[in-house]
Amino acid sequence: MSRSLGSGAVTARGIYVRTARTYWRRAGYLLVLGIAVFVPLGLLDALANQAADIDLSQDLSALGGFTVAAGLVGQAITSLLGEVFYAGAVALALARREESEPPSLGNVARRLAYWKLIVVDIVFGVGTAIGLLALIVPGIVFFTWFSLAGPVVELEGVGVKAAFARRRRLVRGRFWTVLLVLVPITLASEFLSTVSLEAVHLVIHSPLLSDWVGEAIANIALSPFYAVAAVLMTLEFSRAER
Repeated sequence: MSRSLGSGAVTARGIYVRTARTYWRRAGYLLVLGIAVFVPLGLLDALANQAADIDLSQDLSALGGFTVAAGLVGQAITSLLGEVFYAGAVALALARREESEPPSLGNVARRLAYWKLIVVDIVFGVGTAIGLLALIVPGIVFFTWFSLAGPVVELEGVGVKAAFARRRRLVRGRFWTVLLVLVPITLASEFLSTVSLEAVHLVIHSPLLSDWVGEAIANIALSPFYAVAAVLMTLEFSRAER
């Protein structure tokens, strides 16, 4: 039920097919990159989870409250930086020709526009959350309209404000294609992530280790689908405009 949109005839089905092919062809790079990013950050995220799980009813001291707050902030930061770095690296890799070698991790680390991407992610995340609280539909609409802002920052080198304005031009006339690709991928990833975490908890009884392994496996396996699909749509829509 995908639509052909604009002169570029970009369809949801076509993006799914290209995402699967790209994942297969670049699987080695995507998985190695995922291991390099999400294994160390998974440990930090697990430590933050443990800090946030402190029972405040038993520990009401200032130190206990500070530990919980630090855990929540740390969890948010590690999750955000992991997704930012990974999506940016995927954007840099896919911007090259298919036969070209993907950039090294060091090259990616030097070239990423960290602060722009972080600000975009914060605005995007907060806007989507507020929209979901407002009867869900506004959140889905906001998510769809602004989901390509991050790839635009990395691929076109624009600022935060320009990225949101630019992605509106890219998505205009292609709203349903973006929605039919990224919303199902996001929902499926959340479901599979929850399942994998529960499965790991059944096998590994240490809360810290199970959180670490579960978070790392879920992110390494599932993050490429969203990142690749978003980057491919940004590239295709830009080509269609030209």
